[in-house]
Amino acid sequence: METAATSLVALLALLALQASAALIATGDGTGNTTAPASDPGFNRVGVVNGLSGVYFRNGWVLTANHVGEGAIVLAGTSYAAIPGSTVRFTNPNSTKADLIAFKLATRPALSDVAITDTPATLNTLITVIGNGADRGTATSWMSVSGWQWLGSHTMRWGTNRISKINETVFDTRTFRITFDQISNPPAGQHEADIVTGDSGGGAFTGSGGSAELAGILFAHATAVGQPGSTSLYGNEGLIVDLYAYRDGILAVTDRPDCSDGLDDDGDGLSDFPSDPGCASVTDASERASALVCDNGSDDDGDGLIDFPGDPGCANGSDVWERGAVYQCDNGVDDDLDLATDFPNDSGCLHPSNPVEAPEPGLALLLGAGVLALTATARSRSPRGLAPQTSSTRSTR
Repeated sequence: METAATSLVALLALLALQASAALIATGDGTGNTTAPASDPGFNRVGVVNGLSGVYFRNGWVLTANHVGEGAIVLAGTSYAAIPGSTVRFTNPNSTKADLIAFKLATRPALSDVAITDTPATLNTLITVIGNGADRGTATSWMSVSGWQWLGSHTMRWGTNRISKINETVFDTRTFRITFDQISNPPAGQHEADIVTGDSGGGAFTGSGGSAELAGILFAHATAVGQPGSTSLYGNEGLIVDLYAYRDGILAVTDRPDCSDGLDDDGDGLSDFPSDPGCASVTDASERASALVCDNGSDDDGDGLIDFPGDPGCANGSDVWERGAVYQCDNGVDDDLDLATDFPNDSGCLHPSNPVEAPEPGLALLLGAGVLALTATARSRSPRGLAPQTSSTRSTR
């Protein structure tokens, strides 16, 4: 008789549910929330739209298409995506894979990771990292054991071995892992299943500087009729085979900032020769250290950076982050109070304030308010008594 463990034909894509970590069978299921000793890149996997994504290289993030473009949170820091930077990868027959890349406006301080340049092979040990559902209580169905999923979520890593290769699922070149029941796993191995929230997470081989990104997690295969939100032994995790898309990925992500068709520095200009920060089409940054309004620094100390973020910058080629039309950003002590500009002058609430002193209209309104309150206080004084002048008694 066919069992639940062998009837793995219903494929459930991991769509937008609350994210967590790869579910592991070892211990009480709460471990592996920090990098393993043989770390292939735990800190480069982050949360994107409540699911997962992998920071790859040159400012680019790889994730599943159904995760979508969005800010990625890596080690508690959020990095915004450049709007409209998403590229979806296709197959030789022009069908579209469940795989995209998008670029970040600010790059995290992480090294590049290589995409594997060899095809996936059976029994290869991989480390999977994702933001999928936490493990709940033990369960069983049709005499097959497993675990329920909790509604909580945590970034976690686990291990597994490649069990199937050379497949196309959902128009995506795929390899699989199988969630096996292992009585005494070797040290450092934690049998993992891919669960909801893991979509867009990474599958790595090797560790440290020799680690390679082999795949992007994107789906979960269950038995027909299997209860929802469960991982049973025999379930399979589906992973985008990045070797099949390697050339296309590198063609996109290796483009220099000054020839990638994107406004990388957010100044409204793109690439050489339009962006003043670009010295040539091979320039790796749309910012230039010699351009005060396009160097990525807060040169005037007002908390604002470059054009168009700093109101003192007329354009990216402006040689000064202070603007003559704004007294609160012109580098001059206009009101002779020995304090200059925002944030040093208390009369400046923002660099774009036109004068370094409180606005005359505001002063008049404040004066009128004091007079009105005084008049009101006097009008309410008991007959024959002078108004109270002490401020020690509180009002209720």
